[in-house]
Amino acid sequence: MGLTLSQLGLMIATAILLTVVLTFIFFSDWQRNAELTNIVSGFSNMVEGMDSRYFENTTTYYFPDKGYSYTVTMSTEYIVASANGNWNNVLSIKKRFLIQPLSQSLNNNPDWLTGKAFHQYLLDTYLHNGSRSDPIHLENISQVHSYLNQTRTSIQTDLALQPYSPLLRNGVYIDKVIIYYDTNGDGTWDNEFDEKQDFILIYQLI
Repeated sequence: MGLTLSQLGLMIATAILLTVVLTFIFFSDWQRNAELTNIVSGFSNMVEGMDSRYFENTTTYYFPDKGYSYTVTMSTEYIVASANGNWNNVLSIKKRFLIQPLSQSLNNNPDWLTGKAFHQYLLDTYLHNGSRSDPIHLENISQVHSYLNQTRTSIQTDLALQPYSPLLRNGVYIDKVIIYYDTNGDGTWDNEFDEKQDFILIYQLI
């Protein structure tokens, strides 16, 4: 009888220990999933906040340090944060961008990287930088539209095949870029009659 009670006590103690260990492991993965969710949501919300601004602007996002390694990848459609779990599994959280930012690198666009550099490229190529005070003139509007569409398509295709992986130890810059077009041909930009085009750039300076 004593032996049976001892065995029963050992079994109960073992079960309690296993429950505690499994609870800790599952809670750790649940917590890690929650942290990855916060990361993708925080970045996506910042991108959407930049898109809602009325003027050109640049902000910097810093990915948080964690007690474990994780990776982030981006396309024009999604941001994904991934980390290893405690069961040799991979935890992965994906969030869709409500807008389509252009993740830039010197590999996918050698002409320019930042919003400022893009305005300079327009100035060098089309003699006007596309700002409100120096809009793209009527004779070059179709060319600039075509160039932007080709660039967007190229970046979308590149990122679909190989998503952008920022270095998490460095800040990520988010640019709101606005290009103004003088569609009525009077050499100036007017809010009532002329056109503008805006987009979001994501890049790192390494």
